Amino acid sequence: MNRSSEVIVTRLPPRQAGLLAVALVVAACGAGDRAAPSRWGGSVDTLASGRIVVRSPDVPAWDDTWTLEEQFRVGSLEGDGHDLFGHIGGLEIGPAGELYVLDDQANELRIFGRAGVFQRAIGREGQGPGELRSPGGLALDSGGTLWLLNWGNGRYTGFDPVTGNVRREARRLVSFATFPWPGAFENGVHLLDVGLNADGQPSILRLDTAFVPSDTLPLPAPDPDDRITFHRGAVMIASMMEPFAPQPSWAPRPRGGVILGEGSAYRLHRIGFDGDTSMTMELEREPARVSQAERDSALAFFHEMAGSLDGATPDRQPRARGKKPAHGSLFVDDQDRTWVRSVPPDGRVPTWDVFAPNGRFLGPVDIPDPVGFLPPAMRGGRMAVATLADGFPVVVVYDLVRERR
Repeated sequence: MNRSSEVIVTRLPPRQAGLLAVALVVAACGAGDRAAPSRWGGSVDTLASGRIVVRSPDVPAWDDTWTLEEQFRVGSLEGDGHDLFGHIGGLEIGPAGELYVLDDQANELRIFGRAGVFQRAIGREGQGPGELRSPGGLALDSGGTLWLLNWGNGRYTGFDPVTGNVRREARRLVSFATFPWPGAFENGVHLLDVGLNADGQPSILRLDTAFVPSDTLPLPAPDPDDRITFHRGAVMIASMMEPFAPQPSWAPRPRGGVILGEGSAYRLHRIGFDGDTSMTMELEREPARVSQAERDSALAFFHEMAGSLDGATPDRQPRARGKKPAHGSLFVDDQDRTWVRSVPPDGRVPTWDVFAPNGRFLGPVDIPDPVGFLPPAMRGGRMAVATLADGFPVVVVYDLVRERR
C-alpha cells in the first residue's frame, strides 16, 4: 500500500458514502497513478529498439482534481531570526515531512519541523570540516544523509539532519558547476551532478559511492542558431538567447537516468546512462502563439540589454517568432511523476502538467505561488516552493490533495 501523505478526499451523496467508503479507500491504495482506460484516449507503441512511445491527448486522464493546499510558509522581511533568508540556494523535504532550507548567502542549512517550527541550524562559513563556502543545493540519500555541494571548498558535505553532525565529506573531482545545483541521488545511492567530462565538455555525471565520476551524458544545450552574439571589434563579449527561442530542459530521475524535454516540441525522453532512451512521452498540444504585446515587450527588453553592452554589435537582429516554446522547466518527484511547467497564451498563469510513471498525461496542477529559478522539492505528497513575497525570499510548503468526485 502506498503510504504517501497525499490526501485523497472522496465526495459522494450521503446515502452512498457509507456503503462505498471502504471500497474506495482500497481502490485508492491500489490504483496509484494509473489512468482509467475510459478516460485516456492516447496510444502506446513499442519500437524495434525497445523504446516505449506514449502519446497523450491534451485531456486530463484522472477523473479527480489535484490541488496543493498550503500548510505553512517561512520567511520574513526583517529581524534576525532563522526565517530571515538572504538567498535560498537549496530545498529538500525530509522523510517525515520536515523542511530543509539552504541559505547560501549565510552559509547555513536550516531545518524546520513538519508544522514549520524552526528546529536547528547547521554549518557556518569557513574552510574546516563541516564548514561551508558558497554552498549550493541539497540532496538526500537513501541513508538519510543530507548532502550539499560545498562549492567554495571543492567538496561534497553530508550532514545528519537530526544531530547536525558531519557524517562524511568527499572531495569534488570535477570542475565546472551550474546553479541552482541539480544534484540528486539515483536510487538513493549514486549522486548525479554536472561538470566537465574527460573531453572538457559540460556533461551530466553519475558518481560512484566514492564520488568519482563513472558515467556521463551530454548536457542538453539550446540550438546555437537561436543565440545572438555580441562583438566589440573581433572579440565576442556576450551572447543572448533569442526571445521565445525553445530551450531544452532536463531533470534527474530518482529511479534512474534523467528526463529530457525538447522544448521545441512537447516531447519528453527518459534516458539512462547507457545512452538508451527507454521511453518518450508526447503531449498533443500546439505551442501558444506570441501576442503582439509580448513580442514588443521581449524585443524592448532585448534592446535594453544590448544597449547596456557599451557599444557592442550583435551578429544579427532577433527574429520575430510566432510561437512560444512547447513547454518550460521540469522536475521529477519521488513517485516518479514528471512535472512540466506549461507555456500558456498571454494573460494566463502557467500550470504544471503531470505525467504518470507509465508516461500518460494525468492533468494540470496549479502551484499557487510563483516558482522561481529553484525547482520545487517534493516527497511523500508534500511540496516545497521557493518564491518571493514583497521582494524577500519565502518558502511555501503544500500538501497534495486529490479530490475524487
